[in-house]
Order: sequence, then structure tokens, then C-alpha cells
Amino acid sequence: MMKITKLSPNVGAEVTGIDLRQPVDEATRRRLNEAVVENVALVVRDQSFTPEQFLAAATLFGEPMERDLKDYSLPGVPFVHPVSSHHKSKDGTRIKVGARWHSDHTNHLYPPKYTVLYAVELPESGGNTNVANTRAGYAALPEDIKRRIDGMQTANVIVGSAVRAQKAAFDSDRVKWQEREKPEPVLQPLVRTNPDNGTKALYFHPNKVENIVGMGPEESQSLLNDLLERAVKPEFVYSHKWRMGDMFLWDNRSALHKAGFDYDENQHRLLHRVLIKGERPH
Repeated sequence: MMKITKLSPNVGAEVTGIDLRQPVDEATRRRLNEAVVENVALVVRDQSFTPEQFLAAATLFGEPMERDLKDYSLPGVPFVHPVSSHHKSKDGTRIKVGARWHSDHTNHLYPPKYTVLYAVELPESGGNTNVANTRAGYAALPEDIKRRIDGMQTANVIVGSAVRAQKAAFDSDRVKWQEREKPEPVLQPLVRTNPDNGTKALYFHPNKVENIVGMGPEESQSLLNDLLERAVKPEFVYSHKWRMGDMFLWDNRSALHKAGFDYDENQHRLLHRVLIKGERPH
């Protein structure tokens, strides 16, 4: 019998007693989705998936979406993306993807609602995935800061100019794609409302923010860093220690996340990822 147990008071819950390779009825599907929204992050234990089965399980949470660079999808299963610690850009540079707090694909007009991961290979220790409840973080901000940032918009690209100027670690292939395609920046609310429960949360990807509307790139990054310092408190963070068989997902509309890189680089950390389509943020 399926059981859902909170992992901390503010963020994270664990699901046991269910095999998502088997048919799931509508009541169970609804309960799982409600658990993600309520707890921001959810781990479903003891799964055993092929890539096709993982994709099918992920669609219990919505319709999958493609990523920007389709070359990084699994052959034959384009909605499943490998997230590998051995990933290198075309110039041979090893890339540490997701090292900063962020929300996925904010450069899309309709960014992903959920991000779903499944463990394929894990290092002996380390490599946690950390999720911060930005609904709780926003609620804890002083009222004057809330008034200041409510209504602000971020202009999102692949990699913002301020981040490139800092020579931070980012995927050069993505920058080349941006320079070639020259997509228009996508405006997103800095504080977004989750349509499933009406709550407000901080919402941004620092690397993708070119600027906050009305501010320059450097000033924008300074404000985002200040918000991270104020809102990402230990009591609002769940650090997921991976086990084989884990399917882990979170609600991007109420969360920021980042990967840990505190493991032996000679060991392989490989996760499969599916993004679930979301609505236009407001």
C-alpha cells in the first residue's frame, strides 16, 4: 500500500509501497501530484526503470517537454535527458551543470512545472541534490523587500552577460547556440504564483537572467544574490541523499535546486531527467 511520509517540516516527502511500472489509478495519480505541490519535493523509492518506463512514470505528473539542445537527449527516447558528471562540452571541457541555486528553463515562455530525476549510476558518497522551498523563503522575507520585488520581471536568456563576464562554469555549447539563434529574452516574474494553491514564491535562474527589467546586469545579479542569502535558509532546504531506485522530483514553481559536487570525479554520477510542461508564470 502506498505511503507518503514527510521528510522535514518545510520541504520533502517520501513515497513507499508503490511500483510505478504498474498501472496507476486516477486517485493515486492525483494524490502523488498533490504531494509534490504540498511538499515541494517528493522522492518515490525502490523503482526499477528502463528509460521508456521512466518516461511513462514521469507522465503521471504531466506532459513531458523537450530541452533546448536536443543532442543531449537519449537516442530513441527524446524526452529523457542524461545528466552525467562526465558530460563535456564540444571543446572537451568538463561541465558542472546546476552548481548554483536555480529553477529550470526560465528562458522558456512555458517553463517546466516539475523536474523529474531517476538514479542510474551513483558515486560511493556525495552528489546530493538540494531543493529549497522558495514559497517559505518568500514568506519569511521582510515586508519592505516583498513590496520592492513584487511585480519585478527578469529577462531570461541561455547564459546572461554578467555570468559570462565572471567566467563562471557554464556550458559553452549553450552560449554558442544562443549566439547563433539569437532568441528574444523571455520575461518572467521574479515572484510567481503557483496556480495549484495560490501561494507566492521566488522564481529565477541566476545564470539565465540577463537583467531585471529597469536594472543593469550587475545590479540584477546583486539583488538575486541578496535574495538567495535571505531566503535560502537551512530549515527551508532538503538535501536528497541518492539511493539506487530513487525517482526524485520537485515543483519548479515553488523551489530552487542545485547539485552537489562533493564526490570523486572518477566515479560516475548519472541521472535520467524528464521535464514536465508547465503553464506561463504569473
